[in-house]
Parts: sequence; structure tokens; C-alpha cells
Amino acid sequence: MDVKAVKELAQKYTVDELNGFADEFENTGVAPVKTQEDAGDQMSDYLQAAELRHYIDKGMNINEAMREFSKRVRGVLS
Repeated sequence: MDVKAVKELAQKYTVDELNGFADEFENTGVAPVKTQEDAGDQMSDYLQAAELRHYIDKGMNINEAMREFSKRVRGVLS
């Protein structure tokens, strides 16, 4: 995950746009907004940014959204 790229995507695009990017990338293999060379990392960036944007739309700032997302990930991994 490229934290800077994920934050930029989350601040610039809507959840629907980010999910659309992920769908387009999955179906065509072409990244509408390229953040990374590795396909798995690219897809992860879109999906993580969509989650961050969801939190932002609920009123969190970008750093709060990142903390909340990270907390969810750590909960799954532990």
C-alpha cells in the first residue's frame, strides 16, 4: 500500500468513482488512475481509498479515516 497515493485518491474521488476504477481495472487490466506498477498493489490502493473515502463522507478527516481503517485491518490480522 502506498499511503500517500491512497490518501490522495480518497481525497480526490468519490466512493463510486473509486469502486468504478477497481471494476474497470479488474475487467480491462488498465488502471484508470495509476498509482503503482504491481497489479495487486494497484487494486489494493483503489479499494483502500474507497474505504477511507467512506469514512471521510461520514465526517472524519483523512488521518482519522486512516486510523479507523488501520484499526479494522489490525483486528482481522490479530
